[in-house]
Amino acid sequence: MTITQIKRIGSTNRFHIYADGQWAGIFLDEILVKFAFKVGGEIDEEKFKKIKSENDERVSFDMAASYLEKYVVSEKGLKDYLKKKGFAEGIIQKTISKLHEYEMVDDEKFAKNFFESVSQTQGKRTIARKLIQKGVSKEIVDNLLENVSEDDEFEKAKVLAEKFVKNREKNAKNKQKCLAHLVYKGYDYSVARKVTDQVFANMDDTMEEAEDDWF
Repeated sequence: MTITQIKRIGSTNRFHIYADGQWAGIFLDEILVKFAFKVGGEIDEEKFKKIKSENDERVSFDMAASYLEKYVVSEKGLKDYLKKKGFAEGIIQKTISKLHEYEMVDDEKFAKNFFESVSQTQGKRTIARKLIQKGVSKEIVDNLLENVSEDDEFEKAKVLAEKFVKNREKNAKNKQKCLAHLVYKGYDYSVARKVTDQVFANMDDTMEEAEDDWF
């Protein structure tokens, strides 16, 4: 097979390699130097496959490390990223194992950071669902959320409820909508109900009577 084109990817140390006019993969500069790749160069197909296998392990790790510098993701999120980049399952698994050795992938840390970033606007149930969707194990999610007190949830839900009710009349209909809003945001019904009752505590008697039509 003949190498027909070598094209640098942006300002990175990675290059697109084309052989016999077809894209053959992404290669690191060190691999190109080590095996003296050049346009017009001839290489045995079986030898090329072995070189590519060695190269793919390095490229996969290099791209994963670069990705982790920019984004906080779960192990599953990183696997999905590498899969989209076209790496084989075996290469991806080797990359993940190596990242674990360097403590660069940590789902517990990811879950904690995710919780801290969204917990002001979302309740435990929603956060738990999203973490599991992102591939974090149920055990990690349960351990993270079991220490979140109802008082903490109450205070955060109260902020959302007060924001919701701002510029709205305190009537039975809006109270029901507020309750539904908090439940939608992932707060337990008991917490949402306590918060709603407190925020709407000064409704007049006629409004409280009308409330029976909603609850």
